[in-house]
Parts: sequence; structure tokens; C-alpha cells
Amino acid sequence: MITLRKYQEEAVDRLLRDTYSLLKKPGAHHKMVLKAPTGAGKTVTMAAYLNQLCNEIQDRLDVPKRKVAFIWFAPNQLHLQSYLSLKDYFEELRTIKPIQFEDITAGKLQPNEMLFINWQSVNKANNLYIKENEQGKDLIKFVYNAMLNDIEIVCILDEAHYHANGKKAKELLQKINAKIEIDVSATPLFKSDYGYTIRRDEVIEAEMIKKNVILNPALDHHNQQGRSLNQVLLDEALKKRNEIAQAYKEQGTNINPLLLIQLPNETKKESALDNQIIEEVETYLKVKDITTQNHRLAVWLSKEKSNLDAIEDADSFTDVLLFKQAIALGWDCPRAAVLLIFREIKQEHFGIQTVGRILRMPEQKHYVNPILNNGYVYTNLSKDVIHIVQEDIDYIVQNRATRIENYQPLALDSTFVNTRLTRNRLGSKFRKCLYQAAEAYFGLTRDATQTNGLTIEEFNKKQLATKFIELDVDQIEIPIPKDVELAIVEGATRVEDKEKFAKTTNELNVLFRQFCRDHVGGYAKADSTPVLELGLKMLFEDYVLMDEFRAIKVILFENHRPKLVELIDQALEKHEALLQQKAAQMSKRVEHTQWDVPKERIFNEYYQFRNVEQHALEPFYEYTSASRPEREFVSFLEQHKTHLEWWYKNGDKNKEDFAVTYEDVNGVTRGFYVDFVIKLKNGSIALFDTKTLDSDPNFARKHNALYHYLKEKSTTDKPLMGGVIVPRSKSDYSVWKYADNLIDKANDTTGWVAFDPSLLT
Repeated sequence: MITLRKYQEEAVDRLLRDTYSLLKKPGAHHKMVLKAPTGAGKTVTMAAYLNQLCNEIQDRLDVPKRKVAFIWFAPNQLHLQSYLSLKDYFEELRTIKPIQFEDITAGKLQPNEMLFINWQSVNKANNLYIKENEQGKDLIKFVYNAMLNDIEIVCILDEAHYHANGKKAKELLQKINAKIEIDVSATPLFKSDYGYTIRRDEVIEAEMIKKNVILNPALDHHNQQGRSLNQVLLDEALKKRNEIAQAYKEQGTNINPLLLIQLPNETKKESALDNQIIEEVETYLKVKDITTQNHRLAVWLSKEKSNLDAIEDADSFTDVLLFKQAIALGWDCPRAAVLLIFREIKQEHFGIQTVGRILRMPEQKHYVNPILNNGYVYTNLSKDVIHIVQEDIDYIVQNRATRIENYQPLALDSTFVNTRLTRNRLGSKFRKCLYQAAEAYFGLTRDATQTNGLTIEEFNKKQLATKFIELDVDQIEIPIPKDVELAIVEGATRVEDKEKFAKTTNELNVLFRQFCRDHVGGYAKADSTPVLELGLKMLFEDYVLMDEFRAIKVILFENHRPKLVELIDQALEKHEALLQQKAAQMSKRVEHTQWDVPKERIFNEYYQFRNVEQHALEPFYEYTSASRPEREFVSFLEQHKTHLEWWYKNGDKNKEDFAVTYEDVNGVTRGFYVDFVIKLKNGSIALFDTKTLDSDPNFARKHNALYHYLKEKSTTDKPLMGGVIVPRSKSDYSVWKYADNLIDKANDTTGWVAFDPSLLT
């Protein structure tokens, strides 16, 4: 079973809510939109949503029609990829049956069937799928027959921006007359009040995609050394691929990064220049011993396809893939890391769609080495010519800083605290909690040595009887919640009850599911209800050998409910304790690394160049919203640059940033990312975090954590100093003070020492 990320859960919840709203509205063609950036896992999100919809809809008495069938449209051959993916997903769940056109039976779509169709196969008026033929295969007839049987149709338009807006597509959708149409796309053309937008920053935070895509600036012609521009691009792209490969190796990860080389479009009017580029690329790669013969080169062209088998595998031997624009839509190769574009870009606007193939993280996690968390694009368009699409301006970046040449490694001990939250649902351990609660509350057992000579079943039945749990289910009738009608009688409101008893399996299942949904506490109902259902059924099977139909009647019997609810509450308390224990472990799950100033760092448009001389990365980019203490401390360091080897402005959240751990005011373990790492001429390393007095409720806690770190890690060869540092006053930044001991408050600097680099030589 796939575990959803937090943003995927939120998308599923919103899609479900809006679906029920639209199913209750009159008419058809109601639009929903799922906007999901590349790499967000839109297919998994849709699968989870559809699975939950089919699980719940039978019990949604507020929905007029509670049977649904689905049609999944996708361009090119993407429908087959989605079909195979979802067929595998639903093989165990069995809530939805993915089918293809030839699998349709009884002349109609059946409830919970999902038909996968290729757009190109149906968006022509004379196509056999939408025109009655000798085999009687007619999509529209299948749809109408389903509607005659009170089956609602929901259309999913995958990659909707490609084809779903064309004239033929609109005509087909009009004929299908689906109740709901869901556009799924990274760049949807249609806007709707219904649906959900997954933000890119959520996907990055979940470590599903790379943090940035680095677009090379204009190349320096002084470094061409007689090479053509194409050769320079090839050299740079291959060099970056090799650097990434080495970084993976140092990480101990068996991933071989892939360089994608996109050649000019293949057309009948292919220009002589296009052919020249193709020949130049192939010749260059041969010189580098990258050929199809040794499998280091793969080719995906219309006239040639080589070494494509298993090219998506992380440890594939292939280093380079040559392709043209016709590479398959939806092709997924997470190890792809570098893209070299030779094809003509008719518009100089760059966006995520241009570089989407290098966005995914191969292990769905970020790494300590920042080079592995970025995608790299090389093109012959200069920085001055390229215009980045506005919504992608914080993602596709060009500001790159590199480490100074005379840098000597520090190897500081650093930590990264994993703060990702656990999912709010009943997990696999809940059944154990339920059994423990049942043994404590009812006195049940599964240990034959404790049954006083009785069988386990006989003993447990006696224990339940002492708690007045009636197991003679044939005598139990379950009242269905009374239908309520409001009637106005002489100005008063009177309630008339219509009462009947649950007798069929289906009636009992509906009531049982509702009972479980009402008693999962604060956990997510959709995910937790099936867990509670199965747990209760298995409890009666394992302890008294009772089948689920009889067990459900025992559970739902009105006289038993208070005791069963109490049992569930006790089990939920035990489960909550387990989750809190797990959360505590998660909050203290600290990754330890050896930290150095990164070899390179990428800055987006929210950073601007600042002219300094001693920064460890060149050039220096400063955050446009940097606090005044941070900006003033930079000025202070530059004023004392003759006494410094270098200084470095640290990041504040990533694995590649320097941090020590501390406990905040709530007792939660967090990472403290000090603002500045400074190498002094005397060999000392200073770690300072700039603040003003009483500006942070964790001021003292952070300082004391850093103090303990400095005391523990400082050595003769690597002397450390520092702390939280403040200016003399909010108007005087010429003197900076820090405490060289532990503190319990942060409202004055009495006893603190001044940081003067000139005295530390």
C-alpha cells in the first residue's frame, strides 16, 4: 500500500468534498481541476481519491445516485501507462476495476469500472469507438446504458492541457454528458471553484522533487579554447553529470545519473544545421567512449531506438540518452539529472514544462550534498535572452555561487532533524492495541493455559457474558436509525418516525461502517474506518470464532454499544500513546553529518548580489528580506576582513546547512541554524547567530545548545568559539557582544564579551 504525503491527503479530502457537492447538483459537465506540478504524484493522488470515493459513496445517503463509473482519458500512449499503474494499485484494494475498451461487458459500463481510453482514438468523428460498428462496440451507447441504470459517469482528463480543449474533444465530452469532468494537469487551461491545487513548495518540502532547476547563464567565450559552442555545452553537461555521479558514490547510493540530450526536431525539412549538430554530438560522444555498442549511450529517435530497456532503473549502465521532442509523454526516469537542449526554442520563455524530465528525486528524498538536490539545464541561449515564466521564477534559477579556491575543509559535526509529521490515521498496530484493550476490559485471552480447562472460545464467551454481552445473534435485531419527516400540524412541528430493522447483510454493513466511522476519534475517517472495521471483526473471530456477519450484529446491538464504544476508546488511547512515542522518536531522529561550506550554492530571484570580498562563496547573494542585524553584521565582518580567512552566511533549513540541535520551549527537538560561520586568521572557527535582545523566545535555549556544542567539539587543532551575538543597541552596530558562558535570560548583556577579530590574531 502506498503512503500518501500530507499534500496528497489534503488533495484527496478536497476532491472528495467537492465531488459529493457536485453529485448533488442538477445537470452535467460539472468541472473539477487537480493542478499538480510535475513529480507531485498526481496518478497516486487520483488513485487514492477514487478508491476512497468508491469506498464511501454507498453510504452517502445524501447523494441521489450512489453508483459511479469512470472514464480515464489520456493523450498518446499515456493511457496505457496509467492503466497498468492503476491496475496494479487496485489489484489488492479491489474497489475499482480498471478495464480497456474490449473488456466492456453487458453493453454498458458497470459500477466502479474505470475505462482507459487514448484521446487520439476517440476524438475523430469517424472513429470506431464512437461510431456503432459490427461488433456493437459504441462508447456513447455504453455510457448511455450505464446512465439508464442510474450509474453516474465521471471523466478524468489526464494531461488535460494537451487535448481536452480541442473542438473534437469538446464534442465528444458533450456526447458523453458526464456528471463530473476532472481536469488533471500541471498547467490546466480551465479554472474551476471545485478541485485542488498542489503547490510546488509542498512537493519540494516532501522531498519528492528537486529544490531548483539551474539554467546556465551565458557561457564565457574566453574559456572556449578553440572549441565550438556545441562542444563547450557538451563538455559542461557531461562534466556536471560526472560530478553528480561522484556525489552519489560518496553518498553510498547506487544511482547512475542520466544526461538527456535533446536534439533538433526531426522533420522532413530538417536543416543542414540540424544534421550538423546531430553529427557533431555523435562524434563527440564517440571520442568520450560513449556509444550504443558499450551501452553507455541510448537513442530514442523515430528511426533508431537503442538501449532503452531498463533505462529508467537507478543503476542502469547508460550515461546519456539522445532524443528528440517526440520522447513519450509521461516517461518517468527519476535518475535523469542533466538536460542539454540543442533543439530550437522558438520562444525564449523557459518554464517547468521545458525541463520537467529532470525534476524527480530518485529516492524521494533530499541529500546532504546540494548538487544532488538540483536539476541542471544547458542551452546556447544566453541569460539576457531567456525569459523565465513568471510562476516558475523562484524555481528555475541562474544565480550560482562557488566556493573560494583556497578553502581548507573544516569537517564540523552538523545535525539535521527530520521534522516531517506522521500521518493522522489508525495504523497497522491498532489491532494489537484493540486486542490488549479487550483482554484488559473484558478479561479475554488467547492463552490456553489461562482458560481453567475450557477451550479458548468457551472461556471468552463466559467472560463476555459476565459483561452482559449477548452472543445469541439470532435473537438480535438492529434498529435502523429512524427516518425523520417533519410535518406542520396547526403551526407546530411534529416528528413522525418510520422504524424498521436491519436484516440483510448489506443493511448491516452500511450501519457497521457508519458506526466505525463515528468512533475513530480524531483520526482521519476515510483511512481509519476500514482499520477499525477489520479490527473489530478479527477480534470476534480470533477470540470466539464468530464470523463477521454475526459479529457485526453483536457489535451493533443497542445494549452492547456503550461497552463496545468504551472498548474502542481504550484501544484508541493505547494507539495514541504509540503514535506519541513514534513522534517523539521522529522528533529526535537526528542525522549526523560532517559539514563544510558547500562547493556551490544556488540562489533564486529572492536573493540579490552584494559586493563583499571575504565571503566563502563567490559571488555573495543576500536575501532581499534579510534582517537588519544580519545585514549589519555582514558590514561588520567586511570592516574586519583583514583578520578573517573567510566568512559564510549559512542557510536555515536544509540538510546541507550547518546546525546544532536544541529543545524549544515546548520540549521539541529542533535544528538551530547559526547565521554565520567564520574562519579567523588565527585558525579559530567562530559560530555566531545574530539577534537583538529578547527577540526570540528560544534565545537562551539556542545559545546554551551552541555553548555546549562548542565546549564538546572544540579541540587544539580546531578551536571553536561563538554564541548568539547582539549589537550594542538597535541603533549602534559598531560593537557586537556575546556570552561566553551559559545564560538563563536574554534581556541584557551584562558580563558579555565583545567580538573583535583584530584581537584574535
